[in-house]
Amino acid sequence: MPFWAYMLHCNAGRFYAGHTDNLERRVADHMAGRFAGFTKDWQPVELVWSQEFATRDEAKAAEKRIKGWSRAKKFALIRGDWDEISRLAQKKSSPSTGSGRTEISVAGGVIQEILQHTRKSHLREACGILFGSAAHIATTIPARNVHPTPQSHFEIDPQALIDAHRAARQGGPQIAGYFHSHPTGDPVPSATDRAMAAHDGLIWAIATLEDIGFWRDAEDGFQPLSYEIAGG
Repeated sequence: MPFWAYMLHCNAGRFYAGHTDNLERRVADHMAGRFAGFTKDWQPVELVWSQEFATRDEAKAAEKRIKGWSRAKKFALIRGDWDEISRLAQKKSSPSTGSGRTEISVAGGVIQEILQHTRKSHLREACGILFGSAAHIATTIPARNVHPTPQSHFEIDPQALIDAHRAARQGGPQIAGYFHSHPTGDPVPSATDRAMAAHDGLIWAIATLEDIGFWRDAEDGFQPLSYEIAGG
């Protein structure tokens, strides 16, 4: 059975996000004011975006993300403007930093490359390697996810790691960390991520289909990092 996440444009320029297993009926009920609350109070309403998902959890996760978005990102989603969504995501600090400090810089294009790879992988976790230093992400390369259950876990292809470490020893780009995606979750470390953590101080970038967060794998656990986009 398919499921949908959807967004309605309501009276006075308001938006409503939801999920359902019957999009046509749900939208008709909203338009008829059959649900007490927001969409009944802010008639008329109009369907402006929807996307089909294989499971209810995926549709619900998409609804949750959209509810936390700015109006600008919602308008970009309606237009299907993924470049603008990526640009707006780049302006945002990692979740829960709260410090206002820029702790790392990220070269222009890196975030877009990660998000593009994440969207290509779709319902499987994307993964790859970050290159640079403890304070700057200069480049990234995607890698194969060789975990037997890639829908919920990731394991970077060991050969990609061997090649990256060998190149670093020979004077090439230094490994700054890793990235992976949460296709149906948030851009924050999961319980599985915390169990896998090496506490080696490297950077983890965690992406969803539309957003990204940066974290330091510190001795006492993951620390959120604020960031800015650097030239190059």
